[in-house]
Amino acid sequence: MNLPNLLLPVLSAVLLAAPFLDPRFFPLAWIAFLPLFWTLSQAATLRHAVFYGWLMGFAAHLIGFHWLVYTISAFGGFPYAVSVVVFIIYAALQAVQMAIFALLVHRVGFGPLQIFAALFWIPLEFLFPLLFPWHVANSQVFFSWFIQTADLVGPYGASFIILWVNGALYKAALATIEKRSEQFLPTAYAGLAVLLSVVYGIQRLESVTEEMAAAQKLSVAAVQGNVDIDLKWNPLQAKKNLEKHLKLANELDATPLVIWPESAIEEWIPDELQQLPMDYMPTLKSKRAFFIFGAKSFRGKPGSPGMKAFNTAFLTDANGKILGRYHKQVLLAFGEYLPFSRILSLLPAMPFADGFTAGPGPVVFHLPRGVRIAPLICYEDLMPDLSRKFVGETRANLLVNLTNDAWYGKSIGPWQHLWLAQSRAIETRRSLLRVTNTGVTSLINAKGELVKSLPMFTAAVMQTDVEILNGESYYVRFGDWFAWGMTAIAFGIVLLHMKRLLRKE
Repeated sequence: MNLPNLLLPVLSAVLLAAPFLDPRFFPLAWIAFLPLFWTLSQAATLRHAVFYGWLMGFAAHLIGFHWLVYTISAFGGFPYAVSVVVFIIYAALQAVQMAIFALLVHRVGFGPLQIFAALFWIPLEFLFPLLFPWHVANSQVFFSWFIQTADLVGPYGASFIILWVNGALYKAALATIEKRSEQFLPTAYAGLAVLLSVVYGIQRLESVTEEMAAAQKLSVAAVQGNVDIDLKWNPLQAKKNLEKHLKLANELDATPLVIWPESAIEEWIPDELQQLPMDYMPTLKSKRAFFIFGAKSFRGKPGSPGMKAFNTAFLTDANGKILGRYHKQVLLAFGEYLPFSRILSLLPAMPFADGFTAGPGPVVFHLPRGVRIAPLICYEDLMPDLSRKFVGETRANLLVNLTNDAWYGKSIGPWQHLWLAQSRAIETRRSLLRVTNTGVTSLINAKGELVKSLPMFTAAVMQTDVEILNGESYYVRFGDWFAWGMTAIAFGIVLLHMKRLLRKE
């Protein structure tokens, strides 16, 4: 391995990670894989090719999710040096995704029209387990015309085209040229795919705009308490933290729906509780108003082996009567449970964190006039299939995300969480209201546009009207048909390639 062959995958990682740190760099994703592809063509062995892919994935995670070091330290109580080591292990494991991709591209090649790289990427993006789910399509939040196909095929259509363009440009610019027509034909077809996506996007933006204008509106007040993570879960500070939320909410005029973020109430709440104590209730000016808040809840006797803990969103009426509850389904590693905690707890001076229990399937909060709210908690708004099921199975017509991104510190993490979540609004054609502790409290409309947001680390209330849309997108109705189809095709291509190799032997 020479130095250029090591540096070029790192260059690919920089190009891929840049749009996730600042969406204005979105054009870089369209050429991000070119250095890796060139390096794979120079790889002397399959092992070298796999390493180059792994190196790109490793560097991309180190750059793109560098802020996780603070999160691991803040939540787990690890010394900073230990947190760095844990983060490096995390990045190394997540990089296996790119290593597999490099293996397939190096072994099978780019195929007709340079399309195989795109075919191989989609199954990996769809099926490979990631701590923070991300898609290549998420790099294009500033290219709104292009990403509207998410309401047809989820994020995978845009990812497919971006990888196809990368493969086609590699053929045109770097690969060995035999015939001019063969050189530019893949670029022409990939370019046509981009054009069709953009034309579809422009048309859909116009039609969704009309639907939004005619839609029912709901006035909401999203309370951003701005409680520093060092003050959270401190029994001496719990009352003051609660008062921050109460003060902001009590100053509101009559608002139909008031929402507090994840873990806004720091007292443990019995899961079967029917009436929220008035000490925890904001003063709602309208008797027809409703209140949503996040808290830890428990079932069973505290401290007993059978006790279960949940990260929960509650719905109450204006008098504090609990009308609904939703337990978070997808728990966050390092935030709500510690991976390999039983093993790590055996190490000296290693903290051990008790985990939460995952809740059952989608649950919606019912409000008057047919409003059905999907209460996504924390990073559940990063998962296409979860939001799709909320809308498809419960007919939810408003997505609300309660989160406490204070765990990410003063980093790009909260903004990155917002950018990754924007696609859920497009996929489901629903408004997505994000209510956070320290930011970024925001409203994303059904076109995936950031409509309104509060400043980070500011105690404030965002009052806004959200559209209640009831249409069913193709993606909600039919799910991940495209991703499964690409997975089947990629699997078939690999089998055919292996069959040919066996025949040659």
